[in-house]
Amino acid sequence: MKTTVEQLCSDIWQQIFEYFNPIELFYSLVHVTTAADEVLFNRSHRLRLQKLIVDADIDTLPEKLPLNQILSLVLHQQSCLDIIEQCSEVRSLKLIGQSQWVIHVLKKVLYVGMKLDQLILFVPGIGSLYDLLDCITTLFSLRRLSIYANESEEKIKSRVLSMTETEIEHFSLYSCSSISWNELSYMLPVLSNIRFLDITLFHDNKDSFSWFSFPKLCYISLKILEVPFEWIIQIVKTMPSLIKLKLNGLIDVEGFIINHKWLDLFESCPTLGTVTVNLSLEQDTNFFPIDIVQTSLREVNLNLICMDVDCEYFSDGRNQHRWWILSGIITK
Repeated sequence: MKTTVEQLCSDIWQQIFEYFNPIELFYSLVHVTTAADEVLFNRSHRLRLQKLIVDADIDTLPEKLPLNQILSLVLHQQSCLDIIEQCSEVRSLKLIGQSQWVIHVLKKVLYVGMKLDQLILFVPGIGSLYDLLDCITTLFSLRRLSIYANESEEKIKSRVLSMTETEIEHFSLYSCSSISWNELSYMLPVLSNIRFLDITLFHDNKDSFSWFSFPKLCYISLKILEVPFEWIIQIVKTMPSLIKLKLNGLIDVEGFIINHKWLDLFESCPTLGTVTVNLSLEQDTNFFPIDIVQTSLREVNLNLICMDVDCEYFSDGRNQHRWWILSGIITK
């Protein structure tokens, strides 16, 4: 038996509408059927609306759009609409703008009593990172936090923090500016309960790592820039519950390729079970005996591949510097 659009019941329409952008939904799909309108306009159905995006191109919203039924919201600073206080049921919030504007919006979120589960911030740089975190600690329901900072050469502005402990379990920090592992120590109240950490680290900090730890951290993804292997060993020692480690970025050869120490990671952290590797390096083809190195690396399930295969030598016969990829999954 064929079913026509007119025969679809309210429950089906409710499931269908949850896949649509709310603005398109209320501008384009009203008055399709009586059952559909019942779902859209009868608040007793509690239609859950996802992915409302309010940017500079949006200067008005559909008249009957129920903002108090929005679960996922994206706000741009360039938008002329001030709707955050009407969106009390939002659980996932993305803010794109200057740090001070973000802090202003988050204060409104606190005033409304919004129970955020996920917060995603796109800010120019990490200079005001501690100010942002201070504000975020007041969001007691928050479990997932991601911060993206696209400007480089900006340093975190030092200040005395008054941060309290949070329940955040998933923290991601993507920055084009340098940040050291020990700078995370200033964020410990925010990070004390994290289980997943995804972070970009640049500095080879010579200070000791042993004076602070992340007791609940199970998974960490590190994007690194030319840091020594011993530095990574010291990091995993701060994580007594670590199960999975993922490494991306740019490296040197010592410890990674020559006299590699991958198995030392498992000795440094007994709970560690898996290390996923996808690393790049630039080196002359004569620098290491490739056959011997490859054999040694395969013993731990790693593979070293030369990415530059088109030109074997310079015109004068000298060996050419090449880009290499070291990849694989090491298990205990």
